[in-house]
Amino acid sequence: MVSSICKAVVTYVPLLWIVRVTDGMPDPSQRDLLMRQEASRQTGGRWALTAAEQKLDSYLHRLKEQEMSAAQFPPAIHFFKAKPLIQKSSIFKLLQKMPKGAALHIHSSSLVSVEWLVKNVTYRPHCYICFTWDNSVRFLFSDRQPFPRWDCFYWQLLQTLRAKIGDPAGFDNSLMQHLTLFTEDPDGEYPNQDVVWEKFEKAFIAAAGLITHAPVLRDYFYKGLEELHQDNIMYLELRSGLSRTYELDGTIHDKVWTLKTFQEVTKKFITDHPDFLGTRIIISVNR
Repeated sequence: MVSSICKAVVTYVPLLWIVRVTDGMPDPSQRDLLMRQEASRQTGGRWALTAAEQKLDSYLHRLKEQEMSAAQFPPAIHFFKAKPLIQKSSIFKLLQKMPKGAALHIHSSSLVSVEWLVKNVTYRPHCYICFTWDNSVRFLFSDRQPFPRWDCFYWQLLQTLRAKIGDPAGFDNSLMQHLTLFTEDPDGEYPNQDVVWEKFEKAFIAAAGLITHAPVLRDYFYKGLEELHQDNIMYLELRSGLSRTYELDGTIHDKVWTLKTFQEVTKKFITDHPDFLGTRIIISVNR
């Protein structure tokens, strides 16, 4: 008991120094001292900035103040509405040029931009699409028309379907909506978390047919590393369930093949980009 009291006294005695004994009012000079001591214990708190770094720090603060005083402050609105503002942000463009070190939590099924999946992968030969009963889509690469299954009764060759529609841009935008949560009316379309999670899972299931095609997986992983490298990220820890990959003729590869593919692509990427440090695969499961 005595020990506990002593510890409490030792802990709180420094706080008494910031109060004037005469009138009980806080002493500003002592408070500033405490604030400086706390800041010095933060990561990099004792690092002295050079003149050039101080100039950059001041410039960054000015940019932050300008954005905080703007009519639409991105952190204060929904991300879907804030994203265009962020992409135009001077701070965001500045941060893109700065070294990031590592990305430590990225899932393999969301590594690459949706635009690349739709405008590159779905335009490849032998890509089939099926529209499901629950307003979703499935993709499959095959050297022949796939057989019907419980969630897909009719597969269509995407190349043929695009020719019939005659509006490839509009059609591609509709495919992107199936592969992302983005909507112009997030509050109305996602009234609760359950609705969001259902759409979230549908997007991953739809993308799986594209990503797990063996030739696509190689290009997909390399493209993902490229996009990270463009943002000056030099190391990746990727979470993956190691889904089985397939070939055009239906041949299925096991998880070891997928791991070896990640390893081979990483080695090639490091050869092409010597400043990139590498990747690590964290095997995860669907919760």
